[in-house]
Amino acid sequence: MENLTIITAFVAGLLSFLAPCVLPIVPAYLSYITGANMGVVQQEQNSPKINLKAVIPVLFFVIGFSTIFILLGASASFIGQFLTDYQEYIAKIGGALVVFFGLHFTNVFLKPDFSKYAFGVGLLFVALFTFGLISQETLFTLAGIWAVVMALYYFNAHLLLYKQLKTQKDSKATILSSFVVGLTFGAGWSPCIGPVLGSILMLAAQEDTITKGILLLTAYSIGLGIPFIVAGLLWTGFIKFVSKFSKFFGIVELIGGVLLIVIGILLATGNLSIISSTIE
Repeated sequence: MENLTIITAFVAGLLSFLAPCVLPIVPAYLSYITGANMGVVQQEQNSPKINLKAVIPVLFFVIGFSTIFILLGASASFIGQFLTDYQEYIAKIGGALVVFFGLHFTNVFLKPDFSKYAFGVGLLFVALFTFGLISQETLFTLAGIWAVVMALYYFNAHLLLYKQLKTQKDSKATILSSFVVGLTFGAGWSPCIGPVLGSILMLAAQEDTITKGILLLTAYSIGLGIPFIVAGLLWTGFIKFVSKFSKFFGIVELIGGVLLIVIGILLATGNLSIISSTIE
């Protein structure tokens, strides 16, 4: 089970980097942190070079946001320990939030007719129960999840997740400022990191020790941080990658969203261990 959550957190970090509203702003961050000139980069694309000078500032940027994430993970686990008697309710509410994050990740909330799905999804749950595919307890849990999702939607909680952090582009950062920018990146989150990171924090809240919560967010930070470092090293090649990868953004959104929705449902129903037993 522990290995499952660590792997999940690491993969979530990778998905965060590839997210449609994160990957496009990475060049802006790296341009500021490393002092790379976008115009020069475009001229050098035919002869990509390894930029070793970028390693240190980008590393401190990664350490910056990792510090925030790990502290959040420790806090989530710490609070979770004090609420042991309410773990079942926390899991259900947390699972509902993760499902909400997953739906946000797929951009379905942006559809003007999304609210029309509310009744249809409710009928689907009833149909599954009627045909004996789910138990009464699962029916109530799914209904509760959907109620939380729709409540958050009607209160426009999804719109808050689209706020995006911006950086300066006209100057080169020092090691200290790279660390500070990383802290800001971690504290402010960007539109897609918020839902994924929030989901990992929900998992951290279920851990029985602070150390496990820290380990979980460390895995997430590594998953997100490694691509940043590689991008800084292979700067010109990375710019090419961003331009070509854009056509796969829809797939990333779908995979990431479905992953979060599945994890959320399993978390709320107390069946998260199913995945680990399947893997084993």
